Amino acid sequence: MKKVLLSLFLAISVLSLSALDIRDGLVRLRIDELNGRVILYRMTNVSGSQYEPLVFDGDPRTSTLMVSIDGRKAKLGDSSEYKFSIRRTSSGAEIEYSSVVATITEKISFIKSLDSRVSNGFKIEYVIKNLSTREYKVMLRRIWDTRLGEPKGRHFCSNLSDKIEEEQAFTAESPESFIMTPGETASMAVLLAKVPRPDTVVIANWKRLSDAAWMYSTYMKGFSMAPYSLNDSAIGFFWNERILKAGASVVFSSYLVTGGPWTDFRDTLINGSYGVNEDLQAVQQTEQPGIAKKTPRLDIDAIKQLLELLDTAIDNVDAVSESDISILMSQVDDLVNAYQPTK
Repeated sequence: MKKVLLSLFLAISVLSLSALDIRDGLVRLRIDELNGRVILYRMTNVSGSQYEPLVFDGDPRTSTLMVSIDGRKAKLGDSSEYKFSIRRTSSGAEIEYSSVVATITEKISFIKSLDSRVSNGFKIEYVIKNLSTREYKVMLRRIWDTRLGEPKGRHFCSNLSDKIEEEQAFTAESPESFIMTPGETASMAVLLAKVPRPDTVVIANWKRLSDAAWMYSTYMKGFSMAPYSLNDSAIGFFWNERILKAGASVVFSSYLVTGGPWTDFRDTLINGSYGVNEDLQAVQQTEQPGIAKKTPRLDIDAIKQLLELLDTAIDNVDAVSESDISILMSQVDDLVNAYQPTK
């Protein structure tokens, strides 16, 4: 009986791992439908079959989005206060987090740099709308768990330095025009000039940055925190406090452009080819074998509830009856059949 329960648990777990996967030009994005987390990629071969993750993809939850409303902080995707939905757009995808007081929409669009004929970067906007009947103060923090520079110990570079060895912050007054996470086959740069940008960009050890209540400012040398987080970097985007009137909205933006090996990409950016073309290309859905172009949205709450029931049944297998098994199997079948692709 335990084998039957484990098989059911595996079946529904595989279904729950579904993700929205979109590719355009040289770049790609995947959104986990269970928690709304985003992974960004860059193509690394001519045939288009290989992609390098630009941020850590082993656990998408290490890259986080947090909102603060009148000092009340919520980690979006984890907070039960905010329900989320995912949808495809003509230029990429959107994740909308909704509560009784606000909606926060993360809009990810594919973009082209001025020297590229195809999409090679991302414009990411965060639209916050006040749904309450009063004004409040709002702030936003986005942390990307970077990984490209970690194997070589060259975590970040910029137009002014080919190796940044200390944690630091970059504001509108900083002279840097870009900060890059440099890789051997793919690299990603945060544009700090000529386009809208975060109020403050912080590069730091991932754990120190993630554990900070909000802004991280106790900068250290190196990107390790022994013994918990070694050779582990991250980049944080911070948008300062804004007063948002009832019914009003505010938009925060960031631009991420990708390239190949970091030395060549850095030279290209230094030479000035870091403007972006706002004429966004149409997005084509990634087609996987056996998956139709349009599939029903997963009922995430139903999946989570069923996984919890199966987990409880496995832990108490001796008390589970044949009738209980039949009911669970029926629920799994109903959920799987509801997700069958349309031809």
